[in-house]
Amino acid sequence: MQDAMKTNELPPEVEALPEGLPASDLVMGIDLGTTYSCVAVVEDDFPKVIPSRKGLRTTPSIVALDDKGRLLIGEEARKQLLINPTNTVYGAKRFIGRHFYSDEVETLSRYFSYSIVPLGEMEIGAQVADRVFSLPQVSAMILNELRRNVCEYFKADVNKAVISVPAYYTENQRQAVREAGEIAGIDVLRIINEPTAAALAYGLNKEFDSKILVYDLGGGTFDVSVLELFENVFKVLATGGDTFLGGVDFDERIVQYLLSEYERQENEILQCDSVITQRLKDASEKVKIELSNKNTAQIDLPYITISKGKFKDFQAELTKEDFNEMTMDLVDRTLEVCVEVLDAAGLQPEDIESVILVGGQTRMPIIAEKVSAFFGKAPTKGVHPDEVVACGAALMGNSLGSESSVRLIDVLPMSIGGRQPDGGFKVFFPANKTLPTEHEIGVATTHNSQDAIEVFLYQGESGRAVDNEFLGAFVVTGFDKAPKGQTRLAVKLSLDQESILEVTARTLSTGQPMHVQMVAKAPVQPEDIELQPLDPLLDQPPASPDTTETKAGKGLRSFIRRMASE
Repeated sequence: MQDAMKTNELPPEVEALPEGLPASDLVMGIDLGTTYSCVAVVEDDFPKVIPSRKGLRTTPSIVALDDKGRLLIGEEARKQLLINPTNTVYGAKRFIGRHFYSDEVETLSRYFSYSIVPLGEMEIGAQVADRVFSLPQVSAMILNELRRNVCEYFKADVNKAVISVPAYYTENQRQAVREAGEIAGIDVLRIINEPTAAALAYGLNKEFDSKILVYDLGGGTFDVSVLELFENVFKVLATGGDTFLGGVDFDERIVQYLLSEYERQENEILQCDSVITQRLKDASEKVKIELSNKNTAQIDLPYITISKGKFKDFQAELTKEDFNEMTMDLVDRTLEVCVEVLDAAGLQPEDIESVILVGGQTRMPIIAEKVSAFFGKAPTKGVHPDEVVACGAALMGNSLGSESSVRLIDVLPMSIGGRQPDGGFKVFFPANKTLPTEHEIGVATTHNSQDAIEVFLYQGESGRAVDNEFLGAFVVTGFDKAPKGQTRLAVKLSLDQESILEVTARTLSTGQPMHVQMVAKAPVQPEDIELQPLDPLLDQPPASPDTTETKAGKGLRSFIRRMASE
């Protein structure tokens, strides 16, 4: 099996860029999507979508190995999805930046034909045949394909980009996308939220003075952001979303309908292997698209299975009315998120001047109808749901460093905090906090001669730390050994405009900077985490004379030793 250490670079057979190209100052805007990705570049002050070598304006976000072991990327990989789904990696955007042993990954992995495996104790790997790719590596192959298209189009080496991510991505997921860009040889100038990019494409240089809501329902994620636009300032007032809600979930409802219909017609359960499952998914996506323009769609799946020694065909019919009914709870969930975001922004639906629909799933007519009814106005037309995010990212990239640069004022998508001794989650940065921002907490040694202090950080909205996303274990060192409680440190948590976290520390007595190292981005067992309270500096309680080492200290040290031995 492939050495895990090689998952931080492009596989050797990935087609290299043409040699001898002159360097270019152009900046790509990349929408790295769940099902399709898109790249745009600003040319003559207007964003232009760059087509693939086959003339397609989007590229499937798929990587595969064929039956001869050849690596396929994009459209070529998509062609073999039906016949070889176990060796085809798709939907990587839903996994990237997550922890292998998390409940979310356990749930998601059931819906994909390829194998999800751990890389060490931290990352998720996608196994195809006898090879394992990291999720940043899979995304890097897609990014490299998009970059190749741009370089060949302009006959120049374009290596700078602004890459969009769902607004509701965690800090870990954003870092993973940055890593994917680095693997692809791309200088990622900025990570931008997808709804914000869409707002840029809609409102840049149009001198709007209004509040808009971006409703972004893509293949695998859903985001809502409320922005206030004035001149070329784009201020995000609030954001929210659901990284487990997207077009594939609508497809899955049709898959379940087809399975039920087969059982009703044949009086037996359809036994599904990976190929049959993928045929059902492919048929469901086509039916969904057809029902956007028709009231009834036919499903025809010849030779779907073998029963009693004979091939069986399967035909079914689905009406738009029935499809709407079976997915109405998904549509209603999107409106619930809209309500949550409006509440966070202190607004009512009637306060929104324009609603922008983004993402291919918004082509479903009932979505526009429900959105229109909720906001009392029809969604704004004139933006392409599949291309608007890439165009907005390109506009952002083109404005960087220019005199007429765009000013983005973004917010933190989810709260960040630490774990209390009772297992509670203490919030340091609340959701929708304006970025950039920083916060200091006070910590003290908890036993005699201690030479390191551990800080465990999480991201999420649960009152229990272990139910939130584990961001990492940070170890602070560089101070002299002393009796318990005499060493007191100020730990500064800084979030930049992209929601990327940095941790620094200094002594309270002298201001001397300390060494801070992240030692883990994998979940630590709950029983190993019992830190002293992480309180604001003025509220730090005095140390007690007890000399017992915390379980957190023991647990983290055993965790580090275990990692070092592997």
